Amino acid sequence: MQKIIDNIITLFLGLVLGSFFFFAVQAKAEPPNFDQYKYRNSSTYQPVQEKSNVNTAVDDVIDLILKQGFAGAIIVCLGFWTFRESKLNRATQKENFDKFVAISGECSGHMASVSARLENIEREIELQKMQTQFMKG
Repeated sequence: MQKIIDNIITLFLGLVLGSFFFFAVQAKAEPPNFDQYKYRNSSTYQPVQEKSNVNTAVDDVIDLILKQGFAGAIIVCLGFWTFRESKLNRATQKENFDKFVAISGECSGHMASVSARLENIEREIELQKMQTQFMKG
């Protein structure tokens, strides 16, 4: 029962965060068309190229998330939530696989005993047939 409640709460929170993300993306205004309004001369404008390394890549990602505001916070929260859930799912999957292996071993043992019993019954039936034929003949 508790697992069902946890799943419902997780689903509800996911829907709430997803709707916030959807509305945050929809509410973002479209940037102006610089070529149309002549804010800057697009033919001479060239962005400064920085050398790319690990530090600038991390800084760029952090700046990008901070510039996004609420949507960036939602992305970070969903990233952590996804990581946590996938970690839990991997643990549950390993546990279930271990249970499956144990149950499969038990079933194989039981099937072997049933097979041996059936062979014994088959031998007894053959002996009974031979005895009835011997008695008739």
